[in-house]
This record gives sequence, structure tokens and C-alpha cells, in this order.
Amino acid sequence: MTQTLCPYALTPLTAGESNDEHILPVALGAPDNFTVRALVAENSRMNDLIDEPTIIDPLVRFMAMSQGVTSRSGSVRATVDGAVRGSGESVKATFSQNGVDLKFHPPVDTDSQGRVIGVRGFGEDARKMAEQIAANYAKKGIAVELGPETSQGRPQLDLGLGGDMLMIQRQLFKIAYLMTVRIFGDEAITGSSGQQLRAAMMAETDEALAAIGITGGVDLPPGLARSAGHSEHAITCAVFSAGLVTSVELFGCFRLFVVTPLDGISTDEGTGEVITINASSSTLTSRPYLEALPDLMAVAFKAKSAKTAA
Repeated sequence: MTQTLCPYALTPLTAGESNDEHILPVALGAPDNFTVRALVAENSRMNDLIDEPTIIDPLVRFMAMSQGVTSRSGSVRATVDGAVRGSGESVKATFSQNGVDLKFHPPVDTDSQGRVIGVRGFGEDARKMAEQIAANYAKKGIAVELGPETSQGRPQLDLGLGGDMLMIQRQLFKIAYLMTVRIFGDEAITGSSGQQLRAAMMAETDEALAAIGITGGVDLPPGLARSAGHSEHAITCAVFSAGLVTSVELFGCFRLFVVTPLDGISTDEGTGEVITINASSSTLTSRPYLEALPDLMAVAFKAKSAKTAA
């Protein structure tokens, strides 16, 4: 199908400067060419409203890190706030594929006049930081004597990993909407389906989402693609007799399916596409829905059989 309209402004793409809008953020493992077109200003606005808050969400970022996702700036790292059990000292834990880096926050203690009176760190960090501070003071002609070190042995840390599930849900709706645009073009933008999905991705409360009356859920029914593991994303969008059905599953744990009206969609039942993305390698596989359907049903039957046996 042809897309001539901006999916957000609903105006012709020729009305201003346009660029590629990623259907799924690159920072979550999508390939750079998985896009539709949008006006630059609208693309930037949606990035600020939905994409960026999702990308920096601690839970989402931890999942991306754990699967070895690489963004434009390099391998994704996840930073988690926490505290030392007992003392309550604040710490930050930065997780990567290579391990975890622990730091106190702040690492330096000062007196009422701003003079450094102590430093804290894990392993050799405290000693190295103290030596660097002493060297910096020496450059100013100030002699600093390093005091004795004290150790807490093996402290226990309490780390919190939170996720904004409403923001993640908005991202899922945004992906679903842009997937419909990828397949059905302007028809997905101008019809009732586009209207509902745009409203859903902008809903900031559960009450606002409920007021839209959009149909769907989080348990994917048979016939929709599921992630094969935590390193995979799966997206399905196809015309059913009941409506336009779109599902999204990210990292095998964040999922959504919606059924939106078919008015304005002029294609036959069964028309659609199934996308799977390996988030670790940013590789994409696309199949027509009817071609993929037997495999999707086989996976659903196998999952149901395994659940029954358990």
C-alpha cells in the first residue's frame, strides 16, 4: 500500500521535511531500515513523548542489556539504583555483558566547607580515587595525607529494578500503529483503526485508555507470532473477519494485541505480515501472514500441549 501522509500529523509528507521513523526503536534491537516515513517535527515529538522514556526505562534497558543489544552509541548498559543494607549508603550498579560495575553515589564525602574528608568505593576504587584527589591537590600546592582504609567486608546490596508499565504499553501501541501503516499505508492512517491506535498510544492513564474502547489484551491468542526467547521481538498484523488484528511482543515478556475496525482497509482477509527480529543481531525476518499461519498455529498448539501436560 502507498503512504503519502504523516502517521502523526495526518498531513501530506510533502508539506514539510520528512525522514524515517523507526517502527521499533533501534536501541531495543531493531534494524535501522525497519521504518515508515514521518514529518521530522512529528518524529522528534514522538521520540520525546514515547521512544526516549521507554528506552531509558530501567526494566526495558536491563532486558536490552541482557540480550546484548547494540544501539547507535554502542552496547546497551543498564544502571540500577540501590543501597548498602544496614548503612543505607546509596550505590549505582551498571550492568553490561561484561559484568557489573558498582559505585557509591556520591563517592566523595566533604565537610561543611567543601573539603574532601573521605572517599568510598568498591575494590580498589576508593584507593585510586583518593590518590587522584591527592594528586589534584598537589598540583595546587596543597599537601594531602591519605588516612587509613576501612573495609565493610562483603556488603549486601539492595537493588531496585522498576518499570513504567504504562509507558511500555504506550510504546507497544505505537509499534502496533506504525506496523499497520507499514502494511496498509494511508488507509491505516485515515480510518478508525488509526484513530483508535493513535489515541491509545497517547493515553497517559488506564482510565483514558479504557475510554477509547479499543479491543484487545496481553495474552496472545493462537495465530499470532510469539517471541521464541528473550532475544526476539515478534509482530503480527493481518486482516481478520473480526477486524484488523495487530500484536507486539518485545523480549518475550512485554506483549499486546489489539483488534481495530476495518473501515477504510480495502484488502482481503488474511492480508498481513509477520515480523520477527533478533534483538541481539538486529536482523529481521518478514513473512506474509498466510504463509506464516501454519507455523504460528503449530507453535500455539505445542505451547498448549505443554501447558496441559504440566
